[in-house]
This record gives sequence, structure tokens and C-alpha cells, in this order.
Amino acid sequence: MSRILMAFLLLFACLTPLPAQAPPKTKVLILTGVSNHDWHATTPVLREILERTGKFDIHVNEEVRGNTLQTFSPYDVLLLNYNDWKNSGPWWDEGARQALLDFVRNGKGLVSYHASNNAFWGWQEFDKLVGGTWRETAGHAPYHAYTVSIVDRDHPITKGMPASFAETDELYHRLSLEPNIHLLASAFDDPNNCHKPGEGCGTGKDEPLIWTLPYGAGRVFQTALGHDVKAMQSSGFILTLQRGTEWAATGQVTIPVPADMK
Repeated sequence: MSRILMAFLLLFACLTPLPAQAPPKTKVLILTGVSNHDWHATTPVLREILERTGKFDIHVNEEVRGNTLQTFSPYDVLLLNYNDWKNSGPWWDEGARQALLDFVRNGKGLVSYHASNNAFWGWQEFDKLVGGTWRETAGHAPYHAYTVSIVDRDHPITKGMPASFAETDELYHRLSLEPNIHLLASAFDDPNNCHKPGEGCGTGKDEPLIWTLPYGAGRVFQTALGHDVKAMQSSGFILTLQRGTEWAATGQVTIPVPADMK
């Protein structure tokens, strides 16, 4: 091969653009393994909902006791699908609980999904972390169809979404809320929807269902929606979970609103 040809080939190789590298996926760790809800059924659905975006690399941890900050540090966001209902156990050890707080406080993300806000009764720092919890005053009327209204349509998670979406689900009410939550969506709790005539009815108020809040340098997204696999099929639940998880991990949202939802 002549020197001129070799030089030409080297020049061509230098000028040929390299194939575009796909951006790294956001790393998600789902923490589960205990709940008074069917975590065996809902965990695979959570995983599939996130994976279909192509933006997340998801792992599942069913035994959190003994975990440390080193366990969590490879991930960008933790997703709680855990509920030790009224401390029925098993209770996380002190190291795992501290690792959860430090992970978010140091600048990473947390997603609290549905009954996870029922967890850790008596752990006040957890209440501050997730912004709203099921405690003594909380409840819900019968599972039913209702409309979720977007309260803040300018937040990155909800920007471009329609003003409301349909849901068939539980509707949590009278949650214990922290003063610094940023409300994204709520729903009217129909007082005529009752477990028995005149008992276990809706509150007749708009109840908060989706919100964000800061914790230290980190970001927290909570949705009270998604009681079971059926409720997890609504387009509004799917989109807010996807976008909320991305926001909690990165502070930004790139997942588009589908054309049929605009």
C-alpha cells in the first residue's frame, strides 16, 4: 500500500463521524418484599412501565435489611413498594433506614408508590421524607371511578398533560401532610361513595394524590395512585409514574406526553 493511499485512509477514518452513543440509562432500584398490598403482582408492573420508556435500567431488592448507602449508591433513584403495615414487620434496621435518608439527602431521588406512604409508623423522619403519610386519620371510601385533576400544569412532571385524567382506584383521604409538599394532582372525594350507608364515605373535599418535595439536596415524588394491577393501567398513572421517576432521578423530564393524551 502506497504512503499516499495510507495517508488518505487515515484521514478518512479521522473525518468519519463515530456512531452516536446512546445516553446512559437512569438506574432505578425498587425496594420491596413486604406489604399488606400485593407487591408480588405490582412490582413487575412498575418495572415494565418504566422499562417501556427505554430510559431506565431497573433492579429489584426484596430484602432491604442490612443494606447500606454503599448498596444504594450505584442508583439514581429508589422506588419504594414497601409497607410494614403499622409496624407489623419486618422493620428495617437502623443502617438501612439511615442509608435511605442519606441517599436522598445527598442529592439523589426517591419515588414513594401508593401504600408505601403507610409504612414506618413512628419514624418521624420518614414522614418528613415522603411528605404525606397514612396515619391515624387516613382512610379511603370504596374503590371507584373518579377524575384526577392536575393542580400544577407547569411543573416538569405534568407540563403538557391534559387538565385531568380518569382513574379507577382507591382514593386516599385525610393523609398526614408535611407543609412543604408541592401538590401536582388531586381528586374530589365523593361523599356519596360509602362502604355502608352513611359510613366510610368520601370526605367531600379535594384530596391530594400526587406531589413532590425536596429533601436535603434530593428530590421526592409521591403518588398515592395504583392500588392494584388494574388501577396501574390508566394512562395518567403510567405517565406520571414515568415522568415522576425521571424527575426524581435527574431534576428534568424528557419523556414526552403521548399525542393521544394531549
